[in-house]
Amino acid sequence: MGYLYKNFIVFFIYLLSMNLNLMSKIIGSFIFLMIVNSISAQPPVKVMDFNQLEKHITKKNNTVYIVNFWATWCQPCIEELPDFLKLNEQFKNKNFKLILVSLDFSNQIKKRVEPFLKKHNITSEVIVLDDLDANTWINKVDPSWDGAIPVTLLLQNGKKTFHNGTINYTELYNLVQPKIK
Repeated sequence: MGYLYKNFIVFFIYLLSMNLNLMSKIIGSFIFLMIVNSISAQPPVKVMDFNQLEKHITKKNNTVYIVNFWATWCQPCIEELPDFLKLNEQFKNKNFKLILVSLDFSNQIKKRVEPFLKKHNITSEVIVLDDLDANTWINKVDPSWDGAIPVTLLLQNGKKTFHNGTINYTELYNLVQPKIK
């Protein structure tokens, strides 16, 4: 972004010396483009350790939380993401929330995670789990989890359903629909 702003400033000074009317149109266009870009941008990726994540996803309310553990380097994870996005779109106005928990390294957010989210137009909440002590938190997610991804949790009012491995849209829908009000 710094490069864009430097060029804009140089261009701005050039226009100032040329024609004020034209300059005001260009500035207006630039501001409009910045607003449009900020509206269509993905929400920021959050970084949490497991304790923070656990507090974030274990709220005791009627909201149905689907929490998917995935990574940009996991092919089965990538293949199932469109089904999660479809489900999220279907239930967006209900008591439903999709949270995508990336197991990519936190130093890969700018290089891998954010470009992936932009490319696939993912606007759901994304959290990068930055907790190297996987031997501790994997069992807290579910004692039967061996650590392989993808895995999915359905959480509502302190109750948890754990799904190990890939999951398709029909399976997701059948998990969520009975719990939606």
